[in-house]
Amino acid sequence: MTKKRWFWIAGAALAVVTVIGLVIVPALNKKVDFETYEVKPTSVVKTVAANGQLAETQLLAYGPSEQPVLTSANGSIVIPAQFGVSLEVVSIEVAVGDKVAKGDLLFTYKNQFGLTTRVEAQSAGVVRTVDTAEGLRTSGQVVSVGSAKPVVSVFASEYDADLLDISQRATIELDAINAVFEGGVISIGQVATSVSGIKQYEVLVEVTEIPAGARFGMSATAVIEVERADSVLAVPMNALVGELPEVQLLRTDASGSQTIEWVEVKLGLRGDSLVEITSGIKEGDLVITGIDGQVPAPIEFGPPRGAGSNG
Repeated sequence: MTKKRWFWIAGAALAVVTVIGLVIVPALNKKVDFETYEVKPTSVVKTVAANGQLAETQLLAYGPSEQPVLTSANGSIVIPAQFGVSLEVVSIEVAVGDKVAKGDLLFTYKNQFGLTTRVEAQSAGVVRTVDTAEGLRTSGQVVSVGSAKPVVSVFASEYDADLLDISQRATIELDAINAVFEGGVISIGQVATSVSGIKQYEVLVEVTEIPAGARFGMSATAVIEVERADSVLAVPMNALVGELPEVQLLRTDASGSQTIEWVEVKLGLRGDSLVEITSGIKEGDLVITGIDGQVPAPIEFGPPRGAGSNG
């Protein structure tokens, strides 16, 4: 073998060694990039989300009768009202959108004896529809009056219903107008209905005021706060590993070298994204939530979150 050929072989070997020195060795000594969460006092909140609509507490139909008929309650489907004998409407004193007080005259009609009969509002509200005209005969409703008292009717799954209680606070969002407002739970249904194979319970959320542009019947999402702990130490759910459960703490000494310490912890309130830790960690600890972009598998508690809302 000629010296020239040996020269090229030696050069190639030197190049391989150089690559190993410049690329592979530094990679082996590379400091692991941990994703961490710094432990500090915070709030842990557990909520239940439920979908439904903005509704009014009642819709009354008034026709040729002294008593109105309840045709809808809390956003339920409107049931057509019939009042028996077809009678002539003499006058209509209101228009759609009018606010009426209890005792205000709505319309008059002639009864079976030809006498003019007054129909007055049985409760305050807003005129929603005028369904006929003066001089015509009808046995159905003449006007309908809504309560004008807003309520959000939503449905919570059977997995979440037992977490709900009267007076819990709720944040309501109307996607159609990008509006957010507050309310409080006033009623929790006791009889389930089946929606997409999941048992659902109606929950009524009372609101004192609705935002401008809101209309009854708009789709609404209510996020109800069912439990809360303030100024507690907590970690993200995905920081919990193992069956004990445990967390991994990242320790860094003065020289910059890193070590991992496994710590068994005791859990308190399990919120939507954080879980309270009652012992095992202290403020300032760095809890590992991921390594080189890989997130540890979280510990699962109870039914899937997807079962907690109507859709």
